[in-house]
Amino acid sequence: MINFFKRKTKESSMGDHGKSRENSGKNTRSNPVNEIFNSDDNNSKKMSFIDHLDELRKRLLVVMIVFIVAIIAFYPFHEKILTFLIGSFLTTDLVYLEIMEPFLVNLKIAFFCAVITISPLLAYQLAAFIAPVFSKKIRKYMVIIFILFFILFAGGFIFAYKLLVPVAMKWLINQGSTLKASLSVNKYVSFVGGFMVGGGIAFELPLILLFLIKAGILKTEMLRRQWRVVYIVILILSAIITPDWSPITMAVLAVPMILLYELSLLLAKLFK
Repeated sequence: MINFFKRKTKESSMGDHGKSRENSGKNTRSNPVNEIFNSDDNNSKKMSFIDHLDELRKRLLVVMIVFIVAIIAFYPFHEKILTFLIGSFLTTDLVYLEIMEPFLVNLKIAFFCAVITISPLLAYQLAAFIAPVFSKKIRKYMVIIFILFFILFAGGFIFAYKLLVPVAMKWLINQGSTLKASLSVNKYVSFVGGFMVGGGIAFELPLILLFLIKAGILKTEMLRRQWRVVYIVILILSAIITPDWSPITMAVLAVPMILLYELSLLLAKLFK
């Protein structure tokens, strides 16, 4: 009788555990965020908050060392890089207005090049740091995600250099057609660099929307219904990203962003 009672107790406790597992399975299936984030990885090491900070510090230290080395390596090539930034869309000679400006411009050019160079390393270090948070399914696709990330960023970079900057330069210089131009090299480098970085960031829109849709934060149907609001937001972002705030360059950047937005919705349907 005692053994029978013990066996019944074990069976009832196992039944309770089974029900709890079924309920947890239902909760997991009902919440799409659980498909993105890794909440039950038994193989992950338990680390304290201080350990996480120490790991992040080591990863960022590696990035900073490579960043400083990249600045030193790019500095001797500042003249060639400046010639590339001037391209064929600027016929006016650049001038400097302060004694320190040539050195600061050369340093700024090396800085921009170093940032672009270390971006893959920075992305890798951050991905390796946050990878345990995501589920195994998402970790399998991380390589593809980062390849798409750099392809889109490079596409935005090239788009800004080949189309956005020439259009902006032509339109802005024509506004002062009766004046004699005397352009500061420091402000010119910041102007062109801002366009290129802004173009690269703007072209990341499909990946951002895909992540928000897959995480269940946004719905494809809702984005399709609210397309007018989304288009207005894209126009506002285009005005913020472009450093000149002219309607011409805003429109030139907004059109590919709208096309990328529509592409992201199409991809969300295909990979549903």
